[in-house]
Amino acid sequence: MYDKQKEREIQEKIRKVDGAMAQEGMPLTKDIKQKLYNCIIGKSTYDSERQKIIEKYRRIYG
Repeated sequence: MYDKQKEREIQEKIRKVDGAMAQEGMPLTKDIKQKLYNCIIGKSTYDSERQKIIEKYRRIYG
């Protein structure tokens, strides 16, 4: 896994994104923070997460 310094850096990146989104009135949920974390550590990718969201809303809205 990652060392403690790397983990702190990852958490700081997520906090910065959350802070920017909160300023716009859209703070991140725990689920979104976990998805960001997974993308940063390589467990998932932006493209795969994006595709999941697109498929979810296609099912809902056709």
